[in-house]
Amino acid sequence: MGSDEKLIHSVGTAIRSLYQMIVTIDGNTGRCCILDHNPELKSISGNTDDLSKLEDSIYMNIHPIDRAVFQEFTDKDDLKKELERHVFISCECRIRHADGRYYWSELIMCNATEEDRPAGCDLVFLIRDIHRWKTREIREDAKQLMLFEHLRDDYEKLFEENMRDEQTGCYNRKGMKYYTDKVMEEAEKTGKHIFVCVADLNGLKHLNDTYGHAAGDEAIAAVSSELLKAAPGGSRIVRTGGDEFLLLAVLDPDNREPDEMSEKIDAGLKAYNEAHDNPYSVGVSYGWVLLPLKDGMDDLDDYVEMADAKMYEMKRKRDKYRRE
Repeated sequence: MGSDEKLIHSVGTAIRSLYQMIVTIDGNTGRCCILDHNPELKSISGNTDDLSKLEDSIYMNIHPIDRAVFQEFTDKDDLKKELERHVFISCECRIRHADGRYYWSELIMCNATEEDRPAGCDLVFLIRDIHRWKTREIREDAKQLMLFEHLRDDYEKLFEENMRDEQTGCYNRKGMKYYTDKVMEEAEKTGKHIFVCVADLNGLKHLNDTYGHAAGDEAIAAVSSELLKAAPGGSRIVRTGGDEFLLLAVLDPDNREPDEMSEKIDAGLKAYNEAHDNPYSVGVSYGWVLLPLKDGMDDLDDYVEMADAKMYEMKRKRDKYRRE
């Protein structure tokens, strides 16, 4: 055997060692010839000269989750179009081996003509073992995903902390802007109504001036706690000022939670005052509306004003220290 023949033989042996299966296909007739068929793929029929039967055999040995990928890869119309644009196309699937386990392989369909004439009709079909590097890639992806999730959790914590009021745990004005937009988006998407409630501590200035700021802070904490417990499900509670709060939510128009909220707040503060022997009572005035999103609304200012007006109606009745 001459040196050129030895080199050609060596190249052929090297190519066979790279692939688990090598098949030539006549693009006109669909007839195929299996040139090489490794033992680990013996579950795939190796004695057929019909491409459709070979594809069926491969399909039955592909992992069920990956079969849709294989079907898309072997679609005749798509395959022809892709090979008119590219010299080869490929996909990755798990194939059942002789030991009954699934291993990752790359399936390649290649034009058997010169690279500068990729529209020829003769094809070569190849299956290549990629299990080792694919599983390594999956592990690395899993690590990256885990890292990303940790970073996302850290970001969300910092994001929330940046939008929260330290004293009460309610959202601050940054949070109000963010969640106002969220509430409006959700109402537009779902067709539900927008719940807006304005709440204001009764007599905070009197508490601060008479009993000190510690008493005022304690009263603010008590009121914010009752608002958090009593608010309708999904509500975002914002501390808009020293003793002022805003509640936002998206609710069904017949939701009864706003009515129940009123009873819960009053009952909660009544229990708080009875449990403390302070020389003062902690109270809050509030007003709320539950209305649909209007066309062209850019903000909730109108609804806040309506809720605020209702809050002042209550304050005139409840807060003997109110500021006129």
